[in-house]
Amino acid sequence: MKNEEEKSIAKHSKVGFIIALLLTCAGGFLEAYSLYYRGFWGMMMTGNLVYGVAGIVEGTPIKLLTYIPVVILFTVGVFLARLIEDKIAKNNEKKYHVIELSVIVGLLLVVMAIPTIFDPETKNPDKFAWPNIISNGLIAIIGGFLTKSFASFDEVPYTATMMTANMGRLAISTYDAIFGEEKAKSGKAALKYLVIILLFAASAIGCYCFYYFVYKHLEGEALVSYFPNLTLMLPLILIASSLIISAQRKE
Repeated sequence: MKNEEEKSIAKHSKVGFIIALLLTCAGGFLEAYSLYYRGFWGMMMTGNLVYGVAGIVEGTPIKLLTYIPVVILFTVGVFLARLIEDKIAKNNEKKYHVIELSVIVGLLLVVMAIPTIFDPETKNPDKFAWPNIISNGLIAIIGGFLTKSFASFDEVPYTATMMTANMGRLAISTYDAIFGEEKAKSGKAALKYLVIILLFAASAIGCYCFYYFVYKHLEGEALVSYFPNLTLMLPLILIASSLIISAQRKE
């Protein structure tokens, strides 16, 4: 009986790590997409907050109206995630994961339908264009969901959208693996953090490669409006896969 329970815990831990990897890969793509195709970060709230308040000092309200709404929508995403978790799913992890991943898939489909607006002179994404701001606002809500409800696996805290905390945890786990009492456990945690960070970076590189291909080899009005959004197919597939795994997961 005890052996069966241990196997169940190990399987649950493995599935949780797989979901974490899928969402981290999606997070890297979405973060890079928001920068390359919409002009500014959709999930990195520290940078958006700094740029937003800088608009007050510089006397450029357009910056305030661009960055601060995205920061607010990120907190809205966290609030909604907590609302679903507490009031709708009644703290049933499987249930609220399925609901929230379904919402994320829906939000991604909306983002894919919003045309990317480019500056006609620089050919770069126009960060002050409302379609791009709305798109990043929706991505910020997705970031809020991921930050609140997908923040750990196997009792190991992590984030699928911002790597600063993961890098700090990697350093701490590495130290504990060398000098701590639970060397084996800390070593496994450090390895998992390293995999997550590298996967996030690899997915961001993949998004940039698509961006480079688009601008070096393709032309046309349709490209400028909608073709860049095809890069969202990968995070859409990754998040949909996480949804299916979560739905089939035993409680």
